[in-house]
Amino acid sequence: MIEIYTQIPQNHYNHLDLVSQEYVDMIKQYKPNQMLRTELYGTRKARSVLQNRWIHAIFRYVASNTEKPDWDTPEKVKRNVKMAMKFFQDEVIVHGNKVYFELRSFRFDEMDQHEANVKYEEAKNHCAKFLKVKPEDLESQAINE
Repeated sequence: MIEIYTQIPQNHYNHLDLVSQEYVDMIKQYKPNQMLRTELYGTRKARSVLQNRWIHAIFRYVASNTEKPDWDTPEKVKRNVKMAMKFFQDEVIVHGNKVYFELRSFRFDEMDQHEANVKYEEAKNHCAKFLKVKPEDLESQAINE
C-alpha cells in the first residue's frame, strides 16, 4: 500500500481512468481542487480494465438495441446473461419451499484472468445470440462505442 495526495482539477472527473461510471459518480462527492488523501493497493488477481469495460459496453449496446422490456437496461442484460450462463454462487438460499440462487459477480476479486476470459466470451456469445448477430460483429460494435 502506498499513500499519496492528489486533487481533481476543476470539472475533470472524467479524465480519471476509473474502472466504472459508478466510481466517477462516487468521486464527485469531493469538490474540484479539494486535496485528497488516497491509499493505493494492487489487485490480488491480475485482470484487465479494458476487458471489463468491453463486456459492459456489450451490455449497453444490447440494451440500446432491443425493445424487450426485460432487456432494456445494461443491468437487466447482465442479469439475464448471468442467468443463461448459470453463473450462480455456490450457496443457495432456502426460504419456505423455495430455493433461491444468487448470481456471481464479474468483479475483479471474484475471478482470475483465465476464468474472466472464458466467462466474458460466453457472455458475449449469449448477447450475440439474443441480438441474432455474429459475436465478432457485436464485439466490434462494443469496441466502437
